[in-house]
This record gives sequence, structure tokens and C-alpha cells, in this order.
Amino acid sequence: SVSISSTTTTTTTPTPKGKEGHRLKFEHGGQTVYEWEQTLEDVSIYITPPPGVKASMLHCTITPSHLTLGLKGAPHPFIDEATAGPVKAAESFWTLEDGELHILLQKASKGEVWPSALAGRGALDPLTSESVRKQLMLERFQEENPGFDFSNAEFNGAVPDPQTFLGGVKYR
Repeated sequence: SVSISSTTTTTTTPTPKGKEGHRLKFEHGGQTVYEWEQTLEDVSIYITPPPGVKASMLHCTITPSHLTLGLKGAPHPFIDEATAGPVKAAESFWTLEDGELHILLQKASKGEVWPSALAGRGALDPLTSESVRKQLMLERFQEENPGFDFSNAEFNGAVPDPQTFLGGVKYR
């Protein structure tokens, strides 16, 4: 169990993993607690459990504003934190596959840029936040304009908010 207090140093740094290399690593005391990434519609959290842990041994609860994860019967969960944004709990889920636990949190507000996966834990620095906004804007452009390639698009100046730009995103 990892206990994260507000007085200890935590960091969030990019990793080469993920769909497009957009995973961020949340560390505490030099140890990776989890990696995470976001799209227009969801936030994914990835955890490497100890060897031998099976899905049937885990207890995970996802609510509209909270995530709890731990071993069944353990006195304290590994994670017991508020999410960094509102979640559609009924559309969220978790799986354990190939030695990696994947928790998918469906965003309640499509296009919202979350500053972290869990509230107050490893908030994005301004440069990384801008990079995430760019990634989500390009994803939005691609979704709204199928057939066009926006992979090399550049923004002049600050990247707009993908949730509100030009009338906001539409759920499909």
C-alpha cells in the first residue's frame, strides 16, 4: 500500500508508452504509483500490481467523483482518492490484462482537460498541460473532420480549450 501525504514530493513526467506516447507517470518517493493518459472522452490509469495478483483479488469502486482500489480484505486501499474531474461511473470500468491494471474513467464532460488523473496528485506543469490541450484539440479536429490528417498541425500562440473552442464539442 502506498500512502501519499500532501507533505511529500510527487512528480508527473511523460513516458513513451500509450496510444501515441502520451502517458504520464505519477511518482511518489521515487516509485511509480501509476501512469495515466487522457483523450477527449476518457482518462486511463495504468498500474502494475505485485506479481501473482489476479483480478479476482482486487476491489475497485468508481463513483462520479471518487476512485477506490485495493486488495479484497485489506485494511487500507492502495488508492482512495477523488478524481480530478467528474466521471460517468456507469460507463467506466477496469481490467487486469498482461500484468497491467487498466482503469478507464469516462469523462462526464467531453473535451475537458483534466490537470491530473486524481485530484491534487501530480498536476500537470504548464508545458505538459499545453501539450495535452494540443493533443485533445487535434483529436477533436480529427473527430469532427474525418478523412483529414491533422497529425502535423501546429498552433500559433496558446492552444484553445478543446471543450469550448468554436461552440464546444458535441457528443456523438
